[in-house]
Amino acid sequence: MANITGFKRLNFFTGFFTTADDWNEGQDYHLEKRRLHNRGLHTPGVISGERDELQVEAAGGLNIRVMPGAALDGAGNEIYLGVPRTLTVKPGDYDLPRLVYVAMSYREEESGYVENVDTPEFSGNTRISEIPRLELTTEVPDNMVKIELARVDIQTGVTVISAPLDPQNPGGNEIDTRFVRKAGAVGVEEEMLSPPELQRLIHLMADGRRDFAALEGRFSVPSAADSRQGALTLEMLARLGAIRPGQLGDVFAALAAVEQDVTQELGATYPALVATPEFTAYRDTVSTLLEHIRNGAGTEALLTAQATVSEAARELSEIALRVPEADAGGDVTVTAREGEATVTLDASSSRPFEGRRIVRYYWNEKKD
Repeated sequence: MANITGFKRLNFFTGFFTTADDWNEGQDYHLEKRRLHNRGLHTPGVISGERDELQVEAAGGLNIRVMPGAALDGAGNEIYLGVPRTLTVKPGDYDLPRLVYVAMSYREEESGYVENVDTPEFSGNTRISEIPRLELTTEVPDNMVKIELARVDIQTGVTVISAPLDPQNPGGNEIDTRFVRKAGAVGVEEEMLSPPELQRLIHLMADGRRDFAALEGRFSVPSAADSRQGALTLEMLARLGAIRPGQLGDVFAALAAVEQDVTQELGATYPALVATPEFTAYRDTVSTLLEHIRNGAGTEALLTAQATVSEAARELSEIALRVPEADAGGDVTVTAREGEATVTLDASSSRPFEGRRIVRYYWNEKKD
């Protein structure tokens, strides 16, 4: 019933002689109704709380074990794995290094064949088994037909696939489950970021944390710390799958407002920065991001604009400022009474840098 045009269910009555087609149609009715419910009211992904939730574990050597659990695909199929299943990474199948994904998809096959020797046309399979397909693939699972269970960054010379030492930052040849989506109820906005967009957003926010931490370490202003915290918050929301494409402009607007505060606070606290090209570049990239947000730019444009802001923040953190130079002229000897003296000193040879003007000098009286 792939191209269903309407629903009809069986209506039993005394004397109704049923055929195999009647029973099959009766099952199709309930199957398609359930799939309709799943498609319309649930998002695809791994079903929480069912068995071991399809956890992927290291099984020794190049083996990966998928534990029992259930998932839901974009067509509304319920995918169930009842027993653990082991997959083996074969390095010779890939040009290494290569990111390899553990994916699961819905599959069914006929089973339980019964043969009627006397009447062969009455032979057939008595069951349709729903046996999920598990595979290792280099293609990013779309989480519609193929559900991602884990990924591993396979490195040249790999001999062992292992559990991650740090689950939040897995290394090469370690199992990474950070991008696994959980099935759930459909919210107000059903559209979701694609897996590549979601991965890029997570990496972008990680870069932002690093870049604004460097800026805060070099030029300490409150808004630089706030920008770092904002990037961390967005990274956590992205990992939870809590950001929809239609919401990206709003969340970036909040982050960009804080990033704009950075220019104001840096200008007030470190005036020497204002005339540098790095400061101008940072200010302009934030303005571009805000303009994209106001114009309702798409996901790609917003991600690219935010990436340039983070990069500009990093370059600003690496700037080398010249120390101001001022020569107050030759030494002047004065005689002071009662610890006070009024003197006139020649500062005509003083040299401020980059067009600035020296307006006041301070001298300390040195007593022999």
